[in-house]
Amino acid sequence: MRQITISGNIGKDTELRTTSNGGQVANFNVAVRQNRADDTGQYGTDWFRCSVWGKRAQTVEKYFKKGSHVSVTGSLEVSEYNGKTQLGVNVSDFDLPDNQRGNNTNNTAPQANNNPFTNNGQSIDIDDNDLPF
Repeated sequence: MRQITISGNIGKDTELRTTSNGGQVANFNVAVRQNRADDTGQYGTDWFRCSVWGKRAQTVEKYFKKGSHVSVTGSLEVSEYNGKTQLGVNVSDFDLPDNQRGNNTNNTAPQANNNPFTNNGQSIDIDDNDLPF
C-alpha cells in the first residue's frame, strides 16, 4: 500500500454523503503548493481528492471548511479521467484544521492552549543548534 501525508488548504466545503448501505463518506479537495517554481517563477498546485469513511466523516464535515489548512494521511490512489491524472487519498488519519479541538461540541471559546511550543502568543527564540535535524 502506498501511504502519503499531505498538508494544504481545503478548496471547498466538505461534502457528506450516505451510501446505499447506510455508511457515511466525507469528500473534500486539498490544494498543495508545489515546492519548485516553473520557468516563469510561478508555483503550481497539486489537487488531491480526499475521502473519509465511517463515523469520522461527520467530524470532517463539521470542521473541514473551505480555506482551512489541514494535514491528512492515507493511501494514495491515482486514476485517469478525461485524459487527466487525478490524485486521491483514502484518509486513515487527519489533524483538525487550524488547531480546532474535536471535543469542543458547543460554541464557547476553546480551551487554553497547552502547546509547549508557544509562549502565550509571544515569539520564542530557538537557536539552530538546539534543533535535532
